[in-house]
Amino acid sequence: MLRTGLTELLSGAGYEALSAPSYTKAREALSREEDIALCLVDLMLGDGSGLELVRRIRAAGSTPVIILTALDGEDTVIEGLSAGADDYVTKPFRAGELLARIEANLRRSLTKGTVVSGHIEYRLNDGKLFVSGEERTLRRGEMQLLELFLRSGGRLLTREYIFETIWANDADSVDENTLTVLVSRLRRELGKDCGRDPIETVRGVGYRWALPCSVQK
Repeated sequence: MLRTGLTELLSGAGYEALSAPSYTKAREALSREEDIALCLVDLMLGDGSGLELVRRIRAAGSTPVIILTALDGEDTVIEGLSAGADDYVTKPFRAGELLARIEANLRRSLTKGTVVSGHIEYRLNDGKLFVSGEERTLRRGEMQLLELFLRSGGRLLTREYIFETIWANDADSVDENTLTVLVSRLRRELGKDCGRDPIETVRGVGYRWALPCSVQK
């Protein structure tokens, strides 16, 4: 029931969620799926150790790991973080807080490497953009919006979230038309290179980056 509820929560927040009912199934999924952005791991798994799963995930790379468990003893928390977990959330938990922790951990993880989406490559460490191998320069607002889309991994971004993220300190100088114009410019700048419209409009809500994204370290 909890896995089903979490999957629905994450899907509703714009994530693509994959669940596994056991230690064995989780290991199989991790070996099969190449682009997992973050792992939620319960410690009490029927056929194996959640801590061992955390250690395996950490040994394989830098994918963020959040432990989600009913075990709240100090020693267990320390053991979980020492095993390589990036965060520790105890049950019962609040949905909004969990989503905020997921967002924060994903944001911290996307600080280096290159986001690749079709013919587009965006270097996270220095903010340089390459399209079909050639460096491309965009206006400041366009670049900020594109970076937000590429970092989102295809999640739905509400107009409110975009405004708060990009223009938190300049709310008085922008309006709804500002975002509409920037989206149109990005579509015009990148649509031909992508071979399709890279930005999906969700009417009345916001926008979603429509192309697959991956991060190359």
